[in-house]
Amino acid sequence: MGVQLKAPVVVGVDGTQQGLHAVQFAVAEAQRVGCGVRLVHALPDLSATSPIVPMAGYETFDQVAQKIMREAEQAARTAWDGMVPLEKVIRTGGRVHVLVQESEGARMVVLGHRDRQLLGRVFTASTSTGVASRARCPVVCIPTVWLAAADHRHVVVGVEDPDHAYEVLSHAFVAASTRKARLRVLHTWKLQRPYDDVVVGQREADRWTASLTERLRSALRELRSAYPEVVVDIDVRHQDPAAALLGATEGADLLVIGRRGHGAPIGLPMGSTARAMIRESRCPVEITPLHPASLDTSTADLALVADELSPQT
Repeated sequence: MGVQLKAPVVVGVDGTQQGLHAVQFAVAEAQRVGCGVRLVHALPDLSATSPIVPMAGYETFDQVAQKIMREAEQAARTAWDGMVPLEKVIRTGGRVHVLVQESEGARMVVLGHRDRQLLGRVFTASTSTGVASRARCPVVCIPTVWLAAADHRHVVVGVEDPDHAYEVLSHAFVAASTRKARLRVLHTWKLQRPYDDVVVGQREADRWTASLTERLRSALRELRSAYPEVVVDIDVRHQDPAAALLGATEGADLLVIGRRGHGAPIGLPMGSTARAMIRESRCPVEITPLHPASLDTSTADLALVADELSPQT
């Protein structure tokens, strides 16, 4: 029998610096879990650029693609210890389409993105959002400010409903365990205006916070037993979810949030909170598709959506 290889970490590259940062993250992840890295470059569909191709020549497109792949391979080999299997794939087509297809059977897809003030970006917000909303595996978006050398030993996970968050919590525990990191479980709640201002006084806020904290403790019990090495901090806040999550990314190594759905061909709209995290997060963001059909009855009602960490907002 042949050796069963682990699912690889797929990383999208296009020759820019942020793409190389994504390669560094992908190699570090592969080293932690013992799998390979697949470098993927999407070559523009030449039929769609037919008026330009005769002037530039088909060879020019291929030369550019090969150069991009060589630079990505060099970045990968610089970041690893020589033990990570490396695969290079150049495919023709749109970036979202190619990367969504590559996500089938992958451990995760890693993409770089830029701050809005910069002109050069690896993958536009629409590409990051398009892949994250359709991929069959977690998608990690790497911000410009991320440094490969940074190691805070701190992972954050955003939870909507403590009673139905097992899958996203599982991903977070794995991330924390492989990084030997502390795990911060963040839940926020807030009514829409003006009801929050009128209904929620200090007494009610304290009572709800205490109740939600106890529900989180119950939800975490099984995973804490499975990962006794992971130190867990429970953080329940009466606060806007995007603001709370953004603040939590400062000094973190990874933020994990969930997305409902199984990556249907047309995808699902990416929530505003997830889009905000892709744009503004200070650490890599893992957007994890949640698959209710694959869960047992205790978690079959999963409802975590990146835009619904506060279901009333």
